[in-house]
Amino acid sequence: MAYVTIRDVAKHAGISVSTVSRALNGNGRISKETKATVERAVAELNYIPDSRAQAMRSSKTRTVGLLVPDIRNGYFAELAYSIQDALFDAGYCTFIGTSSESASRQDAFIMSILAQHIDGAIIVPQGESSDALKLLVERELPVVFVDRRVDGLDDVPLVDSDPLPGMRAALEDLRAHGFTKIGYVSGPVHTSPTLRERESVFRALACEMVGEEHVFVESTSFDQASCGSVLKRMSDAGVRALIFGYSQDMLRAMSLMGSMGLRMGEDFSMVSFDDLELFRLASPQVSVISQQVRQIGCRGARLFLDMVGEPERGMRAQSRSQRVETIYVPRGSVGDAR
Repeated sequence: MAYVTIRDVAKHAGISVSTVSRALNGNGRISKETKATVERAVAELNYIPDSRAQAMRSSKTRTVGLLVPDIRNGYFAELAYSIQDALFDAGYCTFIGTSSESASRQDAFIMSILAQHIDGAIIVPQGESSDALKLLVERELPVVFVDRRVDGLDDVPLVDSDPLPGMRAALEDLRAHGFTKIGYVSGPVHTSPTLRERESVFRALACEMVGEEHVFVESTSFDQASCGSVLKRMSDAGVRALIFGYSQDMLRAMSLMGSMGLRMGEDFSMVSFDDLELFRLASPQVSVISQQVRQIGCRGARLFLDMVGEPERGMRAQSRSQRVETIYVPRGSVGDAR
């Protein structure tokens, strides 16, 4: 049989369904002999209790919805792993979905997990509020945002990174290598408050360090063509040192440079956010501003678990939100200015 039911267990043990239910749930008076009979039948049939029925009795399913933009992206894969690992240790099962940087896919996943009567959700949201996100919050379930905030949903606690420490260290390293013109490729900022914050931090620090006239900032969309045109404009302006606020743009730039016969660390010095495995495998290795993704994931999971056990849900989100300091990791992709 595909699924063994409690009725199958009762028939196998030769007792009533209600008696089996009481034995399994520890309710009512059950003799040691009857309990042993039920346990033997459960073992012989490999019976797995129906979590939906248990949830109806306890109002808890011990399941969490986890949404990330792209599980193929090494950063989000590691984030999802660290969150899932921490939740598993606490006895929770995780339903993982990907939004593919699409608000409609994000909302479809949220509506789907709400139908599963989850205990709460941990979300890497798209940049803007949506009806599904608002509905999720209005259900008063424990909800935590990680990595990205959402304008208009400030009541949801957030665990993300503080770009300032890592950005400052990266700029100081570029300046120490003799660069006086520095470019910044900010990514698809129109959809992401997080990317907009990184750009703002870069502008403030870089203008102070090298002067506003030597600072060049460009944004991109989610395709390689836009990244290529940005690189060309930077090159035409004499910029040979670049910081990428969005790691996928850095990967596209590395691919384009290879096809153009340009060498990282020599023709261009480059730094990227996110310490992806590919950056460590590249030759030369890529200097990065690390968000310390494992810390973000573990803190997000712990914050969620705290909310699940929180007797009063009225505690302000600001008192729960946390920031992890970014750190700069210098490697071979930054060379001396020519």
